[in-house]
Amino acid sequence: MAEENRDLYGKKIYFVSPPYTIRNHVIPLLRNMEYEVYIIDNYRDLKNLLRKNPYSVCFINLDAHLTTYGWYVFVEDFKDDERLKDVTVGFISERITAGEKEYFLKNLQLKAGIINPSGVMNKIAEKIADILEMNSAKGRRQYVRANCLNDKTAVLFYTQNNLLHQLKLVDISIVGAAVKLESNDDLPQVNSVIRSATLKLGTRQFIIDFVVFAIHQRGDRQLMITLFVPETVGGAKTAIQEYIYDILQEQVMSEISNDKPDDKQYNQLGKSIAEAVHAQETAKKKK
Repeated sequence: MAEENRDLYGKKIYFVSPPYTIRNHVIPLLRNMEYEVYIIDNYRDLKNLLRKNPYSVCFINLDAHLTTYGWYVFVEDFKDDERLKDVTVGFISERITAGEKEYFLKNLQLKAGIINPSGVMNKIAEKIADILEMNSAKGRRQYVRANCLNDKTAVLFYTQNNLLHQLKLVDISIVGAAVKLESNDDLPQVNSVIRSATLKLGTRQFIIDFVVFAIHQRGDRQLMITLFVPETVGGAKTAIQEYIYDILQEQVMSEISNDKPDDKQYNQLGKSIAEAVHAQETAKKKK
């Protein structure tokens, strides 16, 4: 079942304390490509998250939080942890030296490589997208969806035959939503177009048209599957995507809310490795 889910839904992608350019330019581009991308600012949460999602892809900012060889020890631990050994890891760094890079690539399994975040953002995004594609990160799912059953504010309003319908959202993507139908009366027809509906997400509201794509029976309830008409939802796309990721980010963090944060002293452990590598480089220069 886990293999089937990974094939269908793809893999979660984590960026750990990404630099400004990656955070504000590359990650939005990847999300627009419908990769499921998360930002993790506290590296002490990362291993707990990855243990819950063992086939994820993870890009770590080598220039943040830990020393270079502190990060080396951090990632070296993955190979000895059954729940982490299948994570695809890469580093992002402007500061790594040629010698450090050579040592990392030789001794760590960095399937996602080491990426310099300087340069044209579209090119960097394409490079990362190529890595994600090689690792089958997208799966067969076309669009990232968020379950919004716990958000009472997520509602779709529309008027039909002079009656106002207020329907609770079940989930949402940037192309459509599933909503609960309250009764069997006055059901909209499949393939019909509902004009000037109101999509309410939190404190924001959007006027959209939508197509009734399907009506599904779920136990004693019915769900209406809607597709937003692109011309009317275009201006709301960014806000909907932000809403989706607010929910997804909260959900992944809730998975580890009771887990003990990582307290290993990576910088201290990395000192001896750094000293050994420095001694090797010094010896080479003297020859």
